[in-house]
Amino acid sequence: SAQISHPLHPVVPQIGSVASFSRPVAMAVTTNQPQPQPMASRSPTEQIFWGGFYAAGLIGMLLIYGLLQERIMQQPYDGEVFKYSVFLVFANRVAAVVFAIVMAVAHKESITNKAPLWKYLIISFSNVYASTCQYEALKYVSFAVQMLGKSFKMLPVMIWGMAISGKSYSMLDWCVAIAVTGGVTEFLMTGPTASPGDGGNSIKGFIWLLAFLGLDGLTSTMQEKLFKEHKTSKYNQMMYVNGL
Repeated sequence: SAQISHPLHPVVPQIGSVASFSRPVAMAVTTNQPQPQPMASRSPTEQIFWGGFYAAGLIGMLLIYGLLQERIMQQPYDGEVFKYSVFLVFANRVAAVVFAIVMAVAHKESITNKAPLWKYLIISFSNVYASTCQYEALKYVSFAVQMLGKSFKMLPVMIWGMAISGKSYSMLDWCVAIAVTGGVTEFLMTGPTASPGDGGNSIKGFIWLLAFLGLDGLTSTMQEKLFKEHKTSKYNQMMYVNGL
């Protein structure tokens, strides 16, 4: 029978041919499933709304997280203050792994590792010890001091970015980071820093806080590196970083 060429099939039987019933022709049917719209292509109003929504959610959750940290670490229970920071880190990691697995399955993402396990381990190590230092610091300095102290994070992140990712920063970036660091230092040096249950050892709290900033800066830098080099999703990183 007569045959015609088709851009998707070398040879397609003409209508009326016996062979046309043995093989379906409609193999290039496009689906009309809605695709997620990139943020950059949305209207300015939508970008402002979603940007504000995500920022409010982030700040709100961090505020609740920080207040609970302070309550657990500084409020006495039957006359004793909670001492086991590592247990809080463990509970945090278990909840994060469960959440990451559920969300990865819900979004039909692969649960296999996208990056070498040793890279996840570096982030896991720095993240666990950073969280431990953060909890320990609350035994000696107030929650407000810890929140202000996190403003020092700019310098460690920049230093780790240069050491690990080979980044370079402009003089303006360094001036802003130094100015913020100097302003926060001056503020901390002119006000009360001790926590309610502190035994007069705020210096030890600042040492824990500095260790936290250094490790947290390493965590942020390595997470960014995995996102760029191995295209890992946020749930994939949460699952392996908290699970290892």
